[in-house]
Amino acid sequence: MRSLTLSIFRRSCVGLMASVAVPCLAVATLSLVSVSALAADEESKAPAEDAGPSQDSSTKPKARKTPVVGEDPRGPSDLTACSQNLKLFGTYNTLKARNPKYTREEHAEKIKALVDRFDEADCDVIALQEVMGEKEADAKAALDELAVQLGKRDNRTFSSRVAPPAEGGMTLGFLIANDRATILNTVSYAKVELPKLAEKQRPRLFLRTPMELQISVSSRQDQEVKTISLVNFHFKSKRGAASDPTGLEWETYRMEMAEALRRIIDSRHKQAFASSDALLLVMGDRNGNYDVASARILEGTLVLQEFRTDGGCRLSKRGLPICKVGTSLPQRLFSVFARNERVHSLPGTFSFEGEYSWLDDILMPAESLPFAWKSAFTEGEYDSGVIYAPKSASDHALVYVKLNW
Repeated sequence: MRSLTLSIFRRSCVGLMASVAVPCLAVATLSLVSVSALAADEESKAPAEDAGPSQDSSTKPKARKTPVVGEDPRGPSDLTACSQNLKLFGTYNTLKARNPKYTREEHAEKIKALVDRFDEADCDVIALQEVMGEKEADAKAALDELAVQLGKRDNRTFSSRVAPPAEGGMTLGFLIANDRATILNTVSYAKVELPKLAEKQRPRLFLRTPMELQISVSSRQDQEVKTISLVNFHFKSKRGAASDPTGLEWETYRMEMAEALRRIIDSRHKQAFASSDALLLVMGDRNGNYDVASARILEGTLVLQEFRTDGGCRLSKRGLPICKVGTSLPQRLFSVFARNERVHSLPGTFSFEGEYSWLDDILMPAESLPFAWKSAFTEGEYDSGVIYAPKSASDHALVYVKLNW
């Protein structure tokens, strides 16, 4: 087990929440202390500060065949990346211990329903949230069970990776199709102290540690190799909102998580924001709609500092940012659902008391976005989608994007 130390700048601050100014004397730092490197397939391949390794310039891709008129010159998609909140999925024994009434029939139906979704999307790599297990081995055993059943359905083999479970036995993980991707490395952003909105509050950490997976994928048509980093995240839910002293259903906590995650991504993936040599996907469960402050902070158009007393933003009662003109910054990460006409007619990815929200998302930097285009001739229209059925799989929809190069 290694420890990566990443340093992020310190700022002075004062806080502003729910339109009420809250003075503070100084800001806590986002100290990236002990970002734990999980066991890699090859220990020596741990990423440096910029996690996107460059391609070998001496290796030139083979020439593509001349496409027929109207045919996408890129050929079939090269990788389908999916994200799914599993709604508390673990091994049968883990779930039985949580709910004595849980049956093996329910467990088998849950697995079948999840596999149905993965199969319909034709997932090659799946970012998973709400993987249950008191120990890392328990959580991995749960994903291995899914991998076996998915492999039987598609006649493929899948590998699993999980982050260390947080208190309460919940974590994140990945399933990776061995015939499409080679695992290079996995990293857990553990023990990261979040930046503070108000100086007097106690330091807080991610409740579920974000997890990064690096894979190498060859194109189907000419074996051109791309290194792809996928960052899996799961922000705090609105559960227990009555205990939130701000009355904002923990939105300020999610804002701090979003600021921390974006800073880590900016630090580790400089290459993905500079060129398309290495691709980056940030995917998971925001637990907030696309228009709330935490979503805006994650995409980079706003920063946490603007919500302090000397900043240009305040929060509405719904957690929406209300900012002065000129506060917004250039966007860093873009949703692959933003310009998908097929998705615009859909209500969202999660329903609570009859109200839908877009909690689940896949974001990419501008440099990576062209690889998510539906075709070489439809600039900005992304090959992405949402799968709701079977409902017994989860209370969250599955989201996916197809990449091509």
